[in-house]
Amino acid sequence: VEDILIQKRIVGETEVIQNLKKEIYKCAGSDFSTLIRGASGTGKELVAYNIHYNSPRRLENFIPINCGSLPNDLIESELFGYEKGSFTGAEKKKPGLFEIAHKGTIFLDEITELPLNAQVKLLRVIQDGELEKIGRTEKVKVDVRIIAATNKNIEEEVKAKRFREDLYFRLNVVSISVAELKERKKDIPLLLDYFLTKISIDMGRDKPQLDNEAIEFFINYQWPGNVRELKNVVQRILFSGEDIITKPIAKRSVGLIEMLRDESNDSGIKFPSYDDIIPLKTMEKLFREKYFRFVRQNSESDTDAANKLGLAPPNFYRMCKELGLK
Repeated sequence: VEDILIQKRIVGETEVIQNLKKEIYKCAGSDFSTLIRGASGTGKELVAYNIHYNSPRRLENFIPINCGSLPNDLIESELFGYEKGSFTGAEKKKPGLFEIAHKGTIFLDEITELPLNAQVKLLRVIQDGELEKIGRTEKVKVDVRIIAATNKNIEEEVKAKRFREDLYFRLNVVSISVAELKERKKDIPLLLDYFLTKISIDMGRDKPQLDNEAIEFFINYQWPGNVRELKNVVQRILFSGEDIITKPIAKRSVGLIEMLRDESNDSGIKFPSYDDIIPLKTMEKLFREKYFRFVRQNSESDTDAANKLGLAPPNFYRMCKELGLK
């Protein structure tokens, strides 16, 4: 458990983070259902991890699931399980995530994305400690602590009848809010150092130096993607193989993410400001590297990736070496 807590610790010394840690320890001492609120990328799952691993259930399973990532027709079978022959393709029975989390904690991220029919079943689990498996008439007893999270205004979802009011009250016994990164800018140098150290070790490379102008730039940046975006920027810089992180390198790494960000969900692209424009060849190189990593990560093997990219093996492995990929 101590090793897990070191890996999953919440980094920061600002007052808002100190208060968050106090709330976590207080919440961990109870067994009440908990609702974590916060924008995307703020670390809601990390908060849930810390609640679980500081609770009496710490030695049991912690099961996270993103309710928005599953198709509606699969959510019930994933959460509650099914019996053999209960539907076409059910060749053997399958335990649901609630059964797997028995005696432990289940974390339901993006809880407002849960369909209404699944909300009814979840409500019964909370009220009665029992679940209904697909294809089984007898109910199954479960002992699970439920932690839910949302980046939406859940009260508005209740008013719009998209989320059940009775389930909202059952989940919102304890409420924890996670601040955006722009609200705790003094933690940014600590987070940078943490991610640079951890990811450098994971990559088996030396930790690069970070100059003061780069630190100042990172502090003044607004981080709309929060801690997740900061981690992504650090990963990009480390993969580029830089030994010293200067302000131009920092601006370039952030600028590419800004350019790819879809602000209005209508395929709009936000480009860097005019002062931050970089040469076209540099931008082409960044996109080429990003595409190379994507294809490699989603291929069955390096041979498969090389074939897809139309590269001879020596050229493929040379590019891997240039990008610091193992």
